[in-house]
Amino acid sequence: MTHKQRALAAMRGRPVDHVPFIARMELWYNYNRNAGTLPARFRHATLWELQRELDVGIFGFGVWEASYFRLEYRGVELETEHEDGITTTRYVTPYGTLASRDRMADELKEAAGTGARVEYPFRGAQDFDALQYLFDHAVVVDDAEAYCRFVDSIGEDGIALPFTGTLPAHQLMLSWMGYEGFYYAMADHPARVERLIGALTERQREILALARRCPADAIEVGANYDEHITPPPVFASLFAPFYREARATLEAAGKILVIHGDGDMDGLLPMLRDCGIQVVEALTPAPMTGIRMRRVRQEWEGAVTLWGGLASVALTRAFTEEEFEAYLEDLFDAVAPGDRFILGFGDNVPTDALFHRVEKTVDFWKRRGRYPLRKGRTT
Repeated sequence: MTHKQRALAAMRGRPVDHVPFIARMELWYNYNRNAGTLPARFRHATLWELQRELDVGIFGFGVWEASYFRLEYRGVELETEHEDGITTTRYVTPYGTLASRDRMADELKEAAGTGARVEYPFRGAQDFDALQYLFDHAVVVDDAEAYCRFVDSIGEDGIALPFTGTLPAHQLMLSWMGYEGFYYAMADHPARVERLIGALTERQREILALARRCPADAIEVGANYDEHITPPPVFASLFAPFYREARATLEAAGKILVIHGDGDMDGLLPMLRDCGIQVVEALTPAPMTGIRMRRVRQEWEGAVTLWGGLASVALTRAFTEEEFEAYLEDLFDAVAPGDRFILGFGDNVPTDALFHRVEKTVDFWKRRGRYPLRKGRTT
């Protein structure tokens, strides 16, 4: 089977010949390429050439790569400035100007695609009209033809996973208001916030409807949940209903519903299963979160595919070689016999990863990854 065939089979709960291995490596690659510190044999290789040589499945990650649609704002003037590691974006509307500021950490300037939001466009009740205008004048443009070329460029060597965006209420939290600002606004002006969510929901429905023309087999919807700032009651009221709707829409189009799940989500595991999610990628366990792979397997058995499992900190000097090897053994023991499991890094190979640990992971996967996985340490 090819990397793509294995991954799709695992997503659908079907048999595989070997556990799939689809992984993101762009943080490590971009950083070391720009620093001139790639391993000698890969000094002139692209990321995908490197992954093909290693036999690691390519991950066409939709957040940073192409997608099957684009969003345009009509009747809005967009201005962008870059200065001293800060990107300022302004949205000029008839009701006022909204502005955000994103800062890129020094260690990620040569690696990451986006920075951390340090100032949000919505500052207070005076910004409701401008934000509503912005959302009401957002237009979804079909770009499936261009996305076909992206999918074809990966071929059978991996998976293209387009991203529809974060869920409506979560967009307000992550991008427009901040978590604190959202919760205050929801308490003080619930009708205005619900109207904003309504406009974002309509755009998301349009994006999901376009998925039937998208050449990708799986669609990523939403990302980055944390049980501490999006706790179970919030997830149940603001996210779960949309996921049930998205599952029905995508299933009717023959698509698989995936989420990006690298947050601390231990308390959300049953809800992720019950709201119709089929695959959770970037699943990041302890010691980076409170998630334990055996508990995940028990909660999701037969219902949700686990994609990830290897906490990226294990690839760094934070782990000794002995601890790293024991970690791999324990991971495969926890997910045995390997149904509905795709090996991956949670959620990326970090900039300070030891490359020989990546090579060791590949070697371990080749030796120990034949389905069904056997429980117990094998030397």
